[in-house]
Amino acid sequence: MLSSWRLDNEDCCTWDGVGCNNVTGYVEELDLNTIKDTTQATELSGGISPALAQLKHLKYLDLSENYFEGRIPQQLGNLSHLHHLDLSNNRFSIQELQVLSHLTSLEYLDLSWSDLCKTGESLQYINRLHSLSELHLSGCKLSSFPLMTNFTTLQSLDLSHNNFKGLIFKAILNFTTLQSLDLTWNEIQGPIPKAIEQMTSLKTLFLGFNDLTGPIPDVLANLTSLECLDLEHNHLEGPIPLSFGAFCKLKELYLSRNNISGEITEFVNGISLCRPNSLLEILNLGHTKLTGNIPYLIGNLKSLRILYLQETSMNGAIPKSLGQLSELELLDLSLNAWDGELTEDHFANLANLIYLFISFDEKPPKPLFFNLSSNWVCPFTELSYLDLTNCQLGPLFPSWLRNLNRLVIIKLENVGISDKIPNWFPKIYPSLQILDLSNNQISGKLPLELAMPNLLFLTLSNNLIGGSIPSSICNFKRLRAISLSSNNLSGELPQECWKDLRYLQVIDLSNNHLSGKVPISIWSAPQLSLLSLSKNGFSGNLPLNLKTLGPLRVIDLGENSFSGNLPMWMGKRLPHLEILRLRSNSFSGFIHEHHCLLHSLRILDLAHNGLSGTIPHCFGNFSGMATVDPTNPFLISSLAINNHEVINQVNVWITRGIELEYNATLPFMESIDLSHNAFSGEIPTEITGLLGLSILNLSINQLTGRIPEKIGSMQRLEVLDLSRNQLSSSIPPSISALNSLNHLNLSSNNLSGRISSGNQLQTLPDPSIYAGNPGLCGAPLKDCATHPDIHGLDHEEDKEDWLPFFISMSIGFIVGFWSVCGSLLLNKSWRYAFFRFIDDMTIIPVCVVVKARSFRLGRNRNAKHA
Repeated sequence: MLSSWRLDNEDCCTWDGVGCNNVTGYVEELDLNTIKDTTQATELSGGISPALAQLKHLKYLDLSENYFEGRIPQQLGNLSHLHHLDLSNNRFSIQELQVLSHLTSLEYLDLSWSDLCKTGESLQYINRLHSLSELHLSGCKLSSFPLMTNFTTLQSLDLSHNNFKGLIFKAILNFTTLQSLDLTWNEIQGPIPKAIEQMTSLKTLFLGFNDLTGPIPDVLANLTSLECLDLEHNHLEGPIPLSFGAFCKLKELYLSRNNISGEITEFVNGISLCRPNSLLEILNLGHTKLTGNIPYLIGNLKSLRILYLQETSMNGAIPKSLGQLSELELLDLSLNAWDGELTEDHFANLANLIYLFISFDEKPPKPLFFNLSSNWVCPFTELSYLDLTNCQLGPLFPSWLRNLNRLVIIKLENVGISDKIPNWFPKIYPSLQILDLSNNQISGKLPLELAMPNLLFLTLSNNLIGGSIPSSICNFKRLRAISLSSNNLSGELPQECWKDLRYLQVIDLSNNHLSGKVPISIWSAPQLSLLSLSKNGFSGNLPLNLKTLGPLRVIDLGENSFSGNLPMWMGKRLPHLEILRLRSNSFSGFIHEHHCLLHSLRILDLAHNGLSGTIPHCFGNFSGMATVDPTNPFLISSLAINNHEVINQVNVWITRGIELEYNATLPFMESIDLSHNAFSGEIPTEITGLLGLSILNLSINQLTGRIPEKIGSMQRLEVLDLSRNQLSSSIPPSISALNSLNHLNLSSNNLSGRISSGNQLQTLPDPSIYAGNPGLCGAPLKDCATHPDIHGLDHEEDKEDWLPFFISMSIGFIVGFWSVCGSLLLNKSWRYAFFRFIDDMTIIPVCVVVKARSFRLGRNRNAKHA
């Protein structure tokens, strides 16, 4: 914009953003809005010069969408001819608004997204703007609004995105000339006041995203000029008023995300009778408690462009009359209980359709069936977004997709396709970004030519696809996530292309028959966050040195044939790693202290390998497991990238021979599983500092020593399995403080003594928990009183407990004895004094004995006389 403001061009009327009067040549318009100007790369900044007021003929001033800051110059109040003033979306420091009091010709004022919370009573200056017809104060941090009395010309008032309560209605209900009122995104509470019927000039009323309660008042129907009514995202309840059927001028109705109930039949039937035609273009009733079916007369709403009925309690068959809505652009009927079938008649005249969403959370017993002939040519060739998840389209691959080459999203998850992917399919979608064909029975091989240059997300998991992964997969240069899990894929992975996929964040190839070595380039994908290759036949060692490494958060290589030592880079160069799952491989060697540098780690699963050595004391460094933060739950749910759910992970833990599966509906539990290895030595006490840990499985190793005394501090622990080791001594009493514990296994060790009781342990009465420890007694095993060896065991434990005491006493006696005797031998005067003291002390016991004997003789004499 400012590139045209050159000193060599003295005619400022030719500058961009400057408008002059053709007759007088005076500058009357200055428009520096950077949003409007596509040539302006950055926003303007700095302060507003008072010299701007020298443009005294200025009528139009727009400085919006910039980074102007500081105070608004008072001199702007001299622009008495100003009709339009827009200072919105800047960084002005506005303390008072007196500058506005002189702009009496002002018709349009926009101060949106300016902080006006400190202006106080100076808002009253707006009351002097008698010619004002539009006032925009959106996002100004206002919590109150002064009573305005002189706004006889005000037609549009925008107070959205503020902090008003219910009192705002009292301040504005007398604005009877208003045609547009926007109070969205406030904190307005209570019912919609019936007095709103006084505002009979209203054409648009926006009350969405508040805390409004109660029923929708019938009196709204008295606003007969209303064209747009937005009440979405409130707590309104009850049915749609019958009087709404008379809203013949209504073009847009938003009632979504409320608690409204009942059926829509009366409303649709009423509004469909409007003559000459209903003007309704947008009907948004999603996320409500509406019931019943879609009335047949909905086909009479010829102007309808958007029909949004997602996630209600509506059911029944979908009427064929929907196919008559020739202007329809968006149809969303997802997450309801529809049944029956959809035929070609349902789509007959939907030539303008761009969005088609008819999906279900899960496949119903009788899924909605698409009864379309194989040679059907669909009319909606402009369709861009398609989601028919959990409907029934198969068994054949839908050939009508061939005509939809503008598609951006295809989601056909679990739609009953048991066919091959046709060769034409991956070649005709230059704009496709999301392709989800998961959970079908698609067979055959992946097409060799994959020409979808803009593809971001590819999900073909849970099918029957065989063959190898073609190297053309690397043509998806913009790919962010790929999931081919749970298929019959085999062979080796393409070798060198992975590092070129600059945006790739998720790779899930788990549960296939892939083999060979993992390409080094796969570790070098610069954005890689999740790598899951589990349940395949991969082999070989992991690379010991890597020049580049992606910002990995999840590594799952479980259930393969990897071998060798754990590489050092897993600890040194993965600061954000949260999940490391290497179970059921052939890894050997030790866990090195460098692996304790994984401070973000929350799941460590190294079970079923050949690892040995001791468990490092530095396990206490896993700070991701050490804290308990209920405000930041660690969810297993889909790893979402740009709000698209791409991959569901499943965490499987083996405890007491039972697979505990935590799927996408449950939180991912902070866990350590080192079971089925050859670890030895003691359990490090530092592990009890991992207060966020939910699962600890150290079973089937060669661990010795005691169970850590502070085990009871791990209050979130739900699963504790220490079975089949060589642990000894007694069970720490603190174990009874594990109030969340629901699975415990201490069997097959050398534990002895009395079993702790109380609290959560009372809910675990299974004696097999303690089996294989012959020295244990107490519930749920035999009572300690009847245990043949318990007294001996207790005596042995007593001796163990007293041993440190006796040792310290002996050492103390020896030190004290030689301290005294040594002093006497070395110091002659001390020696003489000591022996005199001993001589004096011998007199005392002799006197005591004599007195005691005399006392006994006296008592005997008194007894005889008595």
